[in-house]
Amino acid sequence: MGISGRLFGREESGDRDTDTAASRQAIALARQGRFFEAMATFDRVLEHDPENVKMLNNKGVFLDLLGRDAEALACWEKALSIDPDFAPAWVSRGMLHRRRDRFDEALACYDRALDLNPDSAVTWYNRSGIFVAMRRLDDAVACYERVLEIDPHFVAAWIDLGYARFLQHQPEEAITCYDRAIADDPGNARTWSLKGGALYALGEYRQALAAFDRVLEIDPGYAAGWSMKCSVLYHLGMYRHALICADKALEINPSCELTRQVRRLLLSLIEGW
Repeated sequence: MGISGRLFGREESGDRDTDTAASRQAIALARQGRFFEAMATFDRVLEHDPENVKMLNNKGVFLDLLGRDAEALACWEKALSIDPDFAPAWVSRGMLHRRRDRFDEALACYDRALDLNPDSAVTWYNRSGIFVAMRRLDDAVACYERVLEIDPHFVAAWIDLGYARFLQHQPEEAITCYDRAIADDPGNARTWSLKGGALYALGEYRQALAAFDRVLEIDPGYAAGWSMKCSVLYHLGMYRHALICADKALEINPSCELTRQVRRLLLSLIEGW
């Protein structure tokens, strides 16, 4: 989730003008890497309104981004001591615990947030990440499906549900999910790459090639896109074209040993002609 999605409770209503202005200013500063100045905007509001739970949450988000866990948690604890039902602070706490691999604590935070707001797509989506980390794929899928019941245009959930279906050996279902994501975000190189991978697994090499060509139209510097295009061309017997793709992939990412192995194979095939 981006910074803006975590600030002052995106799903909350009734934001005061001062809160909104401070949050917008902080986002603008954060995008310039000026996190300390961004936090100062919240401090100015809190100086006059020390029980403003939205600004306490926001300050905690920035402290979290700076790796200052104890101070971030203190902000959220203070916010929740003022308003125990302020769901965004529970989500923020959950995200910090998730990144520190404290899965039980994170899950408890998300469950509390969902008790307060059971129709929060963002919270359900964050909850799915716990189950992915715990390798509980069926539980993650249930979360993605709940997200998409609430918000059918939640692109990240379609992408992750597609990848989960792929891991469950259901590439056709995965492609359906990727197509739903592409419909809402046609310029997402990662989604096209994942779709290409699913088509490749099905042996649909021409369609996979078209998908990887689209990836590279969007992002010519996508090393994995060049590597996968190389693999598709290899299966199509287009070894010289595949070698060009392997060289391009290694130019971008010289440390990819798998691509180096494929390149050596291609050279041996070409030299054997």
